[in-house]
This record gives sequence, structure tokens and C-alpha cells, in this order.
Amino acid sequence: MKALKVVLVVVGVVCLFSSLPGAVVPWSVINRVLGVLGFRAVPELPLVVYCVRLSSLGFALMGVFFLLLATDPVRYQPMLALGTWGLVVMGVLAFETGRMVGMQPAWYWADGGFAVLAGVLILIFWPRAQQAQE
Repeated sequence: MKALKVVLVVVGVVCLFSSLPGAVVPWSVINRVLGVLGFRAVPELPLVVYCVRLSSLGFALMGVFFLLLATDPVRYQPMLALGTWGLVVMGVLAFETGRMVGMQPAWYWADGGFAVLAGVLILIFWPRAQQAQE
């Protein structure tokens, strides 16, 4: 049970703190960080800003979701299944979308790899947590 909780907390913290800044920091700071990471500045168009901020907030809330699941994974089994398979699908989509738009592979491999690895670890530790609870 402990290993499952650790994975859920790590996923929650990574999702929360890696995406929350995109929802709240000034746009000029976002563009400076992108420049440091080797990306071009993102135009400050209303639709672009809206999409970035909304998706960042969604991922931050996903982090809160996983932190809540970590409090009692056996009790929240249906939600744990949804979150786990969502992570795996998100990881696969990150691989494919990153490749399609021509991103540097390291970026989408980091995102996609983290999501798929976390999902697989949850699937490995989940049955053990259920057996320990019985």
C-alpha cells in the first residue's frame, strides 16, 4: 500500500507544481522561460492565453485529484482506475502529439514517459495494495 501511495503523491505533486505556474504567472515570464528552454515566444493572443491557462489549471487540478486518491486508494478504486488509465492515455497522446508537431523528442518523451511510467507503476502496486487491505 505504501508504494502505491508514494506513486500517487509523486504524480500529484508533479502535476500540481509543474503546471500551476502556467495558470497564474504573467505571460512575459512564460515567454522568458520558453526562451531559456529553447522555444519561440508564444503570441499573446486571447485564444492562446486562454487555452494555455485553462489546460495548465486542468493539469494542476489533476495533481490535486491524485493527492486526494493517495489518502485512501482502496476506498477510491473507481476513481483510481479512471485516473490511472487517463495517465496512460495522456502519455500516449503526448508521444504522438509531440511527434506530430515536431517538438524536440526529449520534451514529449519526458511528459509521455512520466505519465505512462506512473500509470504502469500504479497498475503494478494496486493489486498489492488491495491484498494488503484484506
